[in-house]
Amino acid sequence: MISVWVMHPRVITVMLLMVPLVASANPVMVDGQSLLAFSVVALCALVIESGMVTLTLASCGLFIVPAFITSIFLNVGFFLLGFVPLSDRVSLWILEPGVVLADAILIKLMSAIPILQDAGFEGVGWRRALLASLLGNTSSFFVGVILCGAPWVVH
Repeated sequence: MISVWVMHPRVITVMLLMVPLVASANPVMVDGQSLLAFSVVALCALVIESGMVTLTLASCGLFIVPAFITSIFLNVGFFLLGFVPLSDRVSLWILEPGVVLADAILIKLMSAIPILQDAGFEGVGWRRALLASLLGNTSSFFVGVILCGAPWVVH
């Protein structure tokens, strides 16, 4: 008999990957009057998300500061060039898991950059890349909720 507390790692991973289905990590529409509030929340969410990704990958042998800075640039680029254009065309139920997967791919590509690798670099597997993406996106969602409850969203 399997205890509830002793679950197979794949079951836990699938359950964690479903978190974006109930959580929207990124703002969808910006109200012009609250652009300052949006900027503060977005900056905090960006820093927290990039920090979570960097901390998750730190034990793999990546340089922390260059990986953090690279993660910030990748997140900003993906948000502006990927998420914003697709947010009006694709349902968030599809878009959010896609964001987690796309971030995981970007994390794998980022970890392959030799200048970010320490002498003891071990490599980043898909499981760790997905975990880093999931933790980063989930933390950015919670930062947005905690800071101001998404006042920039036009209802």
